[in-house]
Amino acid sequence: AYALAHMLMSRDGAALQPGTRAYARSWIRDGAMMVEGLLRLGQNRVASDFVEWFARFQFDNGKVPCCVDKRGADPVPENDSHGELIFAVAGLYRYTHDRAQLERLWPHAERAGNYMETLRQSERTAQNREGDRAAFWGLMPASISHEGYSAKPMHSYWDDFWALRGFKDAAFVATVLGHTEAAQRIGKQRDEFQREL
Repeated sequence: AYALAHMLMSRDGAALQPGTRAYARSWIRDGAMMVEGLLRLGQNRVASDFVEWFARFQFDNGKVPCCVDKRGADPVPENDSHGELIFAVAGLYRYTHDRAQLERLWPHAERAGNYMETLRQSERTAQNREGDRAAFWGLMPASISHEGYSAKPMHSYWDDFWALRGFKDAAFVATVLGHTEAAQRIGKQRDEFQREL
């Protein structure tokens, strides 16, 4: 009950926020996990409002911003964000079974998945076949997903495991909606990424 009260009190309209003072912005990372908690606690409308609101800030190329505040979407590279939005979209359907909403949100999930695939392919280079760099083959590229990385972007398993979750959930959503070609394409990307990870 206390955790639910904290999530609800910290909201700013549809925006879920991790706190009320120094955190006057909304992160998809925190939001995706709060959405899961809210859905488990029967707060479907609150969870739905957040996902629908945050999805509007997705960039045209499919990139999902790490956070949004009164200035708009933050464009810094945090490569966990894309998988987190897809996870939240899939989570809504798992709890609500609202197919119409899933159809509306599918373009956001698909574009986020396509962007993750672009990032994944950017690390499948000849340079990453040799020496110490071979460990980066096929993973998400360096980002600043951890505050300690902002001075120097680094590779992060945090990004990779959220990306894997995103690929899995994008394939799930495509299957539910009967988008067979997309489900097969994303399924192949998921399997290849999981092997390389």
